[in-house]
Amino acid sequence: MSAMTDDKVYGDSGLAGLKAALSFTDADLAENRLGRMSASQAARMAKGQSQSRVATIVVMIIFIVLLIVIAVIVLPPTLAPQPANSSAIPPWIIGLVILVVAGVMAISFLRTRRGIRGLTGALLQVEGEANPKASTFGDANQGGFDTMYRVHIGGVNFPVASNVQVNAFDKGRRYRAYYVKSTLPVILSAEPLDS
Repeated sequence: MSAMTDDKVYGDSGLAGLKAALSFTDADLAENRLGRMSASQAARMAKGQSQSRVATIVVMIIFIVLLIVIAVIVLPPTLAPQPANSSAIPPWIIGLVILVVAGVMAISFLRTRRGIRGLTGALLQVEGEANPKASTFGDANQGGFDTMYRVHIGGVNFPVASNVQVNAFDKGRRYRAYYVKSTLPVILSAEPLDS
């Protein structure tokens, strides 16, 4: 039995709560107001970029090893002469499947690289009312529930890591958020627009 709730979370923090929850300083915020990342934010984004690059390379190596196994173990028996009434899969179908999978992997790899490069790209900002939410979904019979945390500000939906970050925003209060656009928008800092 699957269940989904969309719990509205209401925060009660100002700028101090945002700084603690999103891990930014007054110096970071001052740089963000000038339209650029601070040195510490750039270093954090570069570290994330490096980790993503390593993960992508590991996946590509695993895929190449899988292709080699298919080429050495699976294909040779299918290339041998088959009786006319054989139900063996023709080698060209296996080759076509491999090409399609390789194409999907290549497109995914290129999109991921573009998203990773976005982590050190232009700093963007958005203003609007905050709508912090924690959405719980899953099946209690199959291992429990998962929770997704997000904060919606001015047309941008920011995925955040924890309820602490969601609770740092007051529902309906106006904020300015500074972020970089990756595969998903990554919020670097935010400030309330009213006192």
